[in-house]
Amino acid sequence: MAQTQLYTELETRLNELRIHMLPDPFSPTGTYDDKELDLAKGYILLAHAEFESYIEEVSKNHIIDMVSQWKRNSKLSVSLLSFLCCYHSSWSINDEQSNEDIIRIAKTRNNVKDSAYEVVDLALKQYMTKVKDNNGIKESNFKTLVLPTGIMIDELDSTLLDKLDLFGISRGDIAHLSKKRVTKQLNPQDEYNNVNFILNALKDFDLKLQACKV
Repeated sequence: MAQTQLYTELETRLNELRIHMLPDPFSPTGTYDDKELDLAKGYILLAHAEFESYIEEVSKNHIIDMVSQWKRNSKLSVSLLSFLCCYHSSWSINDEQSNEDIIRIAKTRNNVKDSAYEVVDLALKQYMTKVKDNNGIKESNFKTLVLPTGIMIDELDSTLLDKLDLFGISRGDIAHLSKKRVTKQLNPQDEYNNVNFILNALKDFDLKLQACKV
């Protein structure tokens, strides 16, 4: 099964960023000047943006396609069941979501008057809002976007969520802290390896997402 066009574009873009922003070759001693380190920081920021955009778009496209397919053939799928379960739980994937937020979301729901189409359309509208409001690739972000697609998180690489969390923290430190306040010692080769690991793990995710459509 072929990768999605979005994944192919992600792979191409990350390769461009590696060429444009990271040393070639990497230093065997891990020694880099300030310019190389600043470019590596830019690499982290841009790679994070590419990962975030890919996860949002590929999940959103899958949900839209799934809803369209259900409206055409009225056949229940694992994806649709997962989507409606997440809607029923007010998209809460852990205990961090407050009761007030859950109640606020629940109050936006209307009573079904004519058909299940109303429920699915309202769920779709709420999911699109979740995608629009997303800001990051950490575990909570990833699960909120991906669980409604029908993907089983425990079937993915067991270390993917940890890697996403760590990369999200690195991005946050660079984006919000001054040079003097960033305590992590940056190594461009390590950052490249982290990006490559996440990319390869998302390749498996991408294929599993494609398989959900079958």
